[in-house]
Amino acid sequence: MIVIKNIREQFGHTQAELAKQTGLSLRTIQRLESSNKEPKGHSLVVLSEVFNMMPSDLQEQFISVQQTKAAEKTSIQFINLSVLSFLGIPFGNIILPLVLWRQQRKSKHIDETGRRIINFQIIFSAVLSILLCLTPFIGRTFFSDTSIILYVLFVAYAINIGIVCYTALKLRRNNFNVLNIPLRFI
Repeated sequence: MIVIKNIREQFGHTQAELAKQTGLSLRTIQRLESSNKEPKGHSLVVLSEVFNMMPSDLQEQFISVQQTKAAEKTSIQFINLSVLSFLGIPFGNIILPLVLWRQQRKSKHIDETGRRIINFQIIFSAVLSILLCLTPFIGRTFFSDTSIILYVLFVAYAINIGIVCYTALKLRRNNFNVLNIPLRFI
């Protein structure tokens, strides 16, 4: 939610009209809206006056938005880390993230990022299942005396753990553009 823009639109002002009424430059209004940062000092006072609110009420709206963003980020991080449940629960990499995502999906941000994480895990599980089914046949052809099914499983688990860690690092840096795969199941 972009605080200044939403309030401005509720009052029916354009950016130019708001700039004229507050005495702030059009560029300042554009910057405040694009960055969604809390105005300080003179800007806060004149915007509050035009919006018929106390400066503290305007500041509260910014604090509320920041808290919502932090809560959304935490929820997305939990969804990503819940993928690791596959280490102890078969298909836990789909089941637990799906449950967490369904509980939190009211937020557009959580909904989209959670979908991408779960879709990737569905694809990963399908590919791993196919590989595990083909492994005995490939093993007999190329490795006559060795069963390679556990090697395939351990390598796949290591890859998935690596992907979860890489995604966690991106999310920690506020980069939510993760696991963009064109194939979608949910």
